[in-house]
Amino acid sequence: MKIHHVLVGCTQTTQGQKFSNVVDGILGLGYSPNSFATKVLQVFGSKFSYCLVDHLSPRNVSNYLVFGRNHIVNVNPPEMQYTELMVGKVLPYYAVNVIGISIGGVLLRIPLSVWNLDKNGGTILDSGTSLTLLVEPAYRLVIDALKVALIMYKKAEVPEFEVCIKVDKAFDEGLVPRLGIHFAGGARLLPPVKSYLIDVADGIKCLGFRSVFWPGISVIGNIMQQNFFWELDLRRERVGFAPSSCA
Repeated sequence: MKIHHVLVGCTQTTQGQKFSNVVDGILGLGYSPNSFATKVLQVFGSKFSYCLVDHLSPRNVSNYLVFGRNHIVNVNPPEMQYTELMVGKVLPYYAVNVIGISIGGVLLRIPLSVWNLDKNGGTILDSGTSLTLLVEPAYRLVIDALKVALIMYKKAEVPEFEVCIKVDKAFDEGLVPRLGIHFAGGARLLPPVKSYLIDVADGIKCLGFRSVFWPGISVIGNIMQQNFFWELDLRRERVGFAPSSCA
């Protein structure tokens, strides 16, 4: 099968990427007239889906990416949640309509303008970014709320992370409040604790967020997406997700 007029080897910007012979490059799945994803979906249909395993999984454990209808998905259909996929709003990215973040079931008082694309805010879903990036008003409230729950642990200093703690084998993730990302329409992403209190070294965990300038766009990164099945339907302009082992 041949797919014509695909643009290969072209990027708008790149910064800080050092592959060191570990990988050959990045397969961009952005939305644009000549992107790989757009061309492939013209052949296989309007959907593509993927599932990302824990980033600390052994090298013989694989993620998967499927174009068109997914026949291998290991997901309980009633667990699938859907929300609007804002196609073409922030080219070449896939924007989603986040309306809030909760910690321990309590919705944080983040200004609604933070999530509004029309007011220089908004959120994108990006499998090419590892950490989750939050604009400063949201970042500060999330970090401060989670920091309170970690106050009993000894602090660790790790460059590029604001909050890190020292843990031992007896560490109980159940003591960390659950983070929820709330979407328009009622969908709610509840990632496991390990997706936002991440392992960075033996015995050290850090809150896996970075602050970005406001006004600006927040990013749900790939660590926050791991152990979930994600399905993007460009024709119906919706994204669905559900917990999955990615097996």
